[in-house]
Amino acid sequence: MARLLLSKATLSAQRRQLAAYRRFLPSLEMKRQQLMVTVKQCQQTIARQQAELQRIRDKVQRDYPMLANDRIDLHSLARVEQVVTRRVNIVGVWVEKIEQVRLACAPISILTRPHWTDGLQALLKQALTLESERRQQQQIADVLQQELVKVTQRVNLFDKVLIPQTLKNIRKIQIYLDDKDREAVITSKIAKSKRQADNTPQSAGPAL
Repeated sequence: MARLLLSKATLSAQRRQLAAYRRFLPSLEMKRQQLMVTVKQCQQTIARQQAELQRIRDKVQRDYPMLANDRIDLHSLARVEQVVTRRVNIVGVWVEKIEQVRLACAPISILTRPHWTDGLQALLKQALTLESERRQQQQIADVLQQELVKVTQRVNLFDKVLIPQTLKNIRKIQIYLDDKDREAVITSKIAKSKRQADNTPQSAGPAL
């Protein structure tokens, strides 16, 4: 750590630094608050998506007990073909957000597939789209959470380290300079008194 120079120039530099820290800290704190709110909103969205996925699973189990038969091939009913995303800026953080989930769905033939496959296919399409969106939302939440950690660390650095240390430095320099000023005043008074004493005429001695 560099040695602190106890001078007026250093005092002026420390005061400028303190002013800069205090200007920057509110914007950092605001970003931290925005990130906290956004991360919470992402988590709430993910929770809703998970609840909806569970609802679809429950419906499939309830309405399609025949799926327990392993001989029924349903893999070709629906699958994710492509997930189209675009970069968006959320609270100053660039993330990938889903624009479209493209599904490949097999045509349903009345002659070759059971009558209930159309309803099941619709549920599978919902589930596949929702699961893709949930995964992407989780990725966004993870990126924002990482940024929140970084911003929180910076807020703590300014609030708990840099600003207190700079205030301490300012006090230390100010005390030193005040002591030097007092010392200079006292030295000046002593010198003045000495000069006055030296210039005072000596009284004549008794005549012989």
